[in-house]
Amino acid sequence: MDIKGFFENIKEKIISLYQLVKDYCHDNKRNAILFASLGACILLLIILLIALPKNKKKTKEEPKNIVLTQELLIPNGPEFDKDYNITRETKDKWNEEQAEEWFTIPSAKDIDSLEKANDNIISDITGAAP
Repeated sequence: MDIKGFFENIKEKIISLYQLVKDYCHDNKRNAILFASLGACILLLIILLIALPKNKKKTKEEPKNIVLTQELLIPNGPEFDKDYNITRETKDKWNEEQAEEWFTIPSAKDIDSLEKANDNIISDITGAAP
């Protein structure tokens, strides 16, 4: 198919669409006016949305330095054991001493309860599948 025939085809379709709209408007004047006004309102709203200034940029406020007038006091709270650490520095890799201090080998009971929990999750997922 050549380009000239393609454009002729498009031209015929546009003319037939125009004729169809023209006939509809002639037969149903009230509906045509309603659709035209609705289309004009939507077009106006789109133009307003595009034309409105977009000054709603989020600016990052830099944190302000706090000047303390008194030394901070740690409130009284529950007492922890001497070996209990609230926080610690994390590193990419543990050495043997840290591994002994922080890693606990799970018991058989812990492994069994984890296995049961995982089996329950799997059965819930596959139970709903067809």
